[in-house]
Amino acid sequence: MSLKQKKIIGIIGGMGPQAGLDLFQNILSNTNAKIDQHHLSTILMSFPREIVDRTSFLEGLVNENPAYSIIKIIEKLEFAGANIIGMACNTSHCPKILNVIQKELKDSGCKAKLLHMPDETCKHLKKVYQKHAKVGLMTTNGTYKTGLYKDLLKQYDFEPIVPDFHFQDHVINRMIYDKDFGIKTSVNADHPELQILLNKAISYFKQQKVDAIILGCTELSLILKEKSIEGMSLIDPANILAKALVREAKYDISSLLNMSFA
Repeated sequence: MSLKQKKIIGIIGGMGPQAGLDLFQNILSNTNAKIDQHHLSTILMSFPREIVDRTSFLEGLVNENPAYSIIKIIEKLEFAGANIIGMACNTSHCPKILNVIQKELKDSGCKAKLLHMPDETCKHLKKVYQKHAKVGLMTTNGTYKTGLYKDLLKQYDFEPIVPDFHFQDHVINRMIYDKDFGIKTSVNADHPELQILLNKAISYFKQQKVDAIILGCTELSLILKEKSIEGMSLIDPANILAKALVREAKYDISSLLNMSFA
């Protein structure tokens, strides 16, 4: 029996590579499937060498806007058949990058729908928490400096809790980018120096009495896999984006669950 899926999911990976794979795994785990053929058609393109670091661009360390490489990948995904797309990177949604992507895609007549991971995350929070709940932010320096999540949380009537920049730079961003043990280098949750910084970050948000912490760098969920820690919920934007991609695919397998495929 042949089964055609009208909407095909595309993943822009490579930011970093493990984040793209994690988003795909989240799509699989959020799909109600009993056999191979129930799963969603998905295209993952991971071209890390073609996309400059988003934070380096936002901090002025490189001049090349990663938006243009991301646009080329979206065009490749659309050509391959994808029409609902997610970026496995929070920082790439910062306006200086995302605005260029959206404008160029509109001008080129791209038909694919690009979902907004931070906005989907805040929509999820609105369903779970009351207004004015305290939400901590663990992000890259690029996301931190642009106020991406901070501004969105305020729009959704939440109270964003962010550390001062010294703490952000020397604790949270170092967890992500340190050349020896940062999660961009190697996802090793047991590294002692990484654990020290992680404990400092968790203690900070605990002292601030936050209700939840957004893991605003996609690799953070690879070392913080619990649903909560010290009484604070851990919010994984990659998992939320995966659920949104499955939802947008509008692929009703409920009538297929009892069918078998050759």
